[in-house]
Amino acid sequence: MSLKTKRLANFPIGRYAPMISLGILVMSLISMPVFAQQTNFMASLSGKTLSPPVSTAATGIAKFNVNPNGNIAFEIDGKNIKGIIGAHISLQNGTDLAQVFNPYVEINGKSEIPTGQVNGQISKGVITVNDLSGPLSGKNVTDLIPLMKNNSAYVVVRTQAHENGEIQGVITPSNATAKQPI
Repeated sequence: MSLKTKRLANFPIGRYAPMISLGILVMSLISMPVFAQQTNFMASLSGKTLSPPVSTAATGIAKFNVNPNGNIAFEIDGKNIKGIIGAHISLQNGTDLAQVFNPYVEINGKSEIPTGQVNGQISKGVITVNDLSGPLSGKNVTDLIPLMKNNSAYVVVRTQAHENGEIQGVITPSNATAKQPI
């Protein structure tokens, strides 16, 4: 037996197998994709964050949940808001990134335009590549996640009284979870 083979034969590999396995597990967890670590986002909506600010009693909250496949489920709720004509995700400069409420779409033969005052759900669903626009047009939904992580994306809810936006909020990382659409 050569000297090299003899040294390997004396090395007790079985004794170190659990430590090696633990090391591999730790390294795999550290190297996971960044977006997989942050899956929940939210935005508190008010008229104060618009430029110029809008004096309104309306408020709202938007919740986003990134699932393991990279799809983004969302739910937008409002309070004391009426005449909603749309909602979208945009950059601070107003560039649209994604539609999250389009009142001109009919679902089951019924327009989605809320009538009267809304105190509850405005919209919920899953953001798809078809909803993306502006600089995200033609890209993957996951390309929205870095903008949400660095506070560059906003939710804007537009109404008949305030066509450029009545309530708005910056999307930030959160521990809250959006309800998954059925």
